[in-house]
Amino acid sequence: MTINKLYFDGGEEIRDLTIVGGGPTGIFAAFQCGMNNISCRIIESMPQLGGQLAALYPEKHIYDVAGFQEVPAAGLVESLWKQTERYNPEVILGETVTLYRKLADGTFEVTVSSGRVFLSRALLIAAGLGAFSPRKLPQLTDIDHLEGTSVFYAVKNVVDFAGKRVVIVGGGDSALDWTIGLLNTAAKVTLVHRMHDFQGHGKTAREVLEAKENGSVDVFLHTEVTAVDTEGGVLTAVHLRTKSGKMLRVEADRLLLLIGFKSNIGPLAEWDLELTDNALVVDSHMKTSVDGLYAAGDIAYYPGKLKIIQTGLSDAAMAVRNSLTYIKPGEKIRHTFSSLKKAKEKKNASENS
Repeated sequence: MTINKLYFDGGEEIRDLTIVGGGPTGIFAAFQCGMNNISCRIIESMPQLGGQLAALYPEKHIYDVAGFQEVPAAGLVESLWKQTERYNPEVILGETVTLYRKLADGTFEVTVSSGRVFLSRALLIAAGLGAFSPRKLPQLTDIDHLEGTSVFYAVKNVVDFAGKRVVIVGGGDSALDWTIGLLNTAAKVTLVHRMHDFQGHGKTAREVLEAKENGSVDVFLHTEVTAVDTEGGVLTAVHLRTKSGKMLRVEADRLLLLIGFKSNIGPLAEWDLELTDNALVVDSHMKTSVDGLYAAGDIAYYPGKLKIIQTGLSDAAMAVRNSLTYIKPGEKIRHTFSSLKKAKEKKNASENS
């Protein structure tokens, strides 16, 4: 499911919290706002919610989110949104937040790329890794015309690889996941990695090696792609070179380069906030160096931070919870249990019917 409806529920009406970023962390932050009875809006630069999961990995299966044995990335986004939409958060899509300003009364003003201005009592940055672009192989300088037809940097639709001879480059989680994930779809899968060991999850690495042992997949370690062959604008083969200098030619219809992405946090870098490793430094309350401005997910840094979806969801809950003391100063904050919240909603619905 692609969540790409554009909401303008409140126009420029002030909200309790503006959430910058509509990935899993941002969506779950909006759910937490509903649980804590505060209003919010999400501003997302992409044309749909879901962040990288929706834009790059909609069909990739995720195995490390609590409550799901495995779930497609798009399915996780859909579940998060279904959990959240009953609170009717305002959602602004296709707009990039370019600057923020903290006003004299402590509220926040954010300006987006179209020039529109939005007000809120607090601000939460859940922008993930920011804008991202795929890493490319510098030695392959003549493949731009093949991108999207024979050369890919993500699997957005497995149909693109059905019945094809696929060469996958990389040794991280994405490369390993899709080596296994395409075995029953592609005609042939070959994995090429420049290092001696995989960097992905141990369980998936073992599955790849087992598939190699039973002949389901070819694996070349300590090997690099040096060139490609084409015919009529279509990929026909990939040339490899091992560390020992041996040259190989592998017939291929698809080249899937899964060697990571370069991130750019864009305007955030100019916001005069404390940064470490391209991330916003936060305290134990998920607060940045500016009072009332919080961060959660991959964009947030604190000692021992683990950059996985599950951590981002926890960050979101912490950030929203701690923002209440800024949004509602002087009020006693009571913890709301989800079971009690749901019971109260059912009671109110019954009384109003």
